[in-house]
Amino acid sequence: MPLKFKEPILIVATYRIVTPMFIGDANQKASGISPASVKGALRFWWRALNWSRIRAKEQSDTVALQHLHSEESELFGSSADKGVAARFTLRVNAEAINVNHGTDWPNGLNDPSGYLGLGLWESGSVAKGNLQPHREYIKEDQLFEVELLASAALNPAAIQQLRDALTAWGLFGGLGSRARRGFGSVAIESLNDEHFAFTSVGDYQAAVRHVLANYTINPVQQPPFTAFSQESQFSISGDLATSARLAHRSLGGVFKSYRGSKDSPVRGEKKRVFGIPFAGGATDLEKNKARRASPLLFHIHPIGPKFTGAVLFLPAEFHYHHSLNSVDYSLASNFLKQLPAAVFA
Repeated sequence: MPLKFKEPILIVATYRIVTPMFIGDANQKASGISPASVKGALRFWWRALNWSRIRAKEQSDTVALQHLHSEESELFGSSADKGVAARFTLRVNAEAINVNHGTDWPNGLNDPSGYLGLGLWESGSVAKGNLQPHREYIKEDQLFEVELLASAALNPAAIQQLRDALTAWGLFGGLGSRARRGFGSVAIESLNDEHFAFTSVGDYQAAVRHVLANYTINPVQQPPFTAFSQESQFSISGDLATSARLAHRSLGGVFKSYRGSKDSPVRGEKKRVFGIPFAGGATDLEKNKARRASPLLFHIHPIGPKFTGAVLFLPAEFHYHHSLNSVDYSLASNFLKQLPAAVFA
């Protein structure tokens, strides 16, 4: 009797590049979208979604982190301990991506988008020997596919987790430099037979609620890394722009006014809440050693023929160093209330 083999499970997601994607190779050239970069993004969203589920089963963060790492390694693979193979293979179909790169956006610090993209635009000078050329980007409004071929032995829960990570990335995230500031935003358009075409902000909000409904959010305390918790918030602007760049500019303008103006409530060391290091008022530790990503994740998403700006707030234990760990997270969460006609999901 011939052996019967179960067919592997194919998951195919289609994404649109919404804002210019500053993703570079070893020479900082925007040469394409690699499977490794996509897999890294999916790992991030898998961890963000699954932390509360795992933490609820354990007595401490330490044990929960070990459990999380074990599950992640089993699903995504690990190079430690002689390596563990991933339970799926990942392929990016981006042959149609136009790699005629742009270097015209954003346009410096006076541009609200440039305020969000420090380090992307040209700075310094040849005369001073510190010229930093404008980073290349892959142009927006282009489609690519991500194919996951998962082992038939994977349980249905793990398959759903992969689907949810793919979805969350396309609802909240992006790829490349300054992805947390809305550059390289990607919007999911389909996941196998499921389609994500939003005609209203309410449709977008409903899709967010649907994917988060699969996860129990830990009510105990802030997570030790960027992940969903009871303190997470998501705000979608009700004011729609005619282009993705204008939507990004609008977000940048609100953020610049809130964080960078003379009348801002966020001055000096209070800026720490938006990530460190930061310019102006930072301590020597913050300037030279400390690193912490912002708890705010900016994203631009299409709504019909227009575009909205959205911000996801994911607070976490801020820093390992005792002198830096105390921040006022209300300064970050209150920023969401500055968005025009904000809708909270």
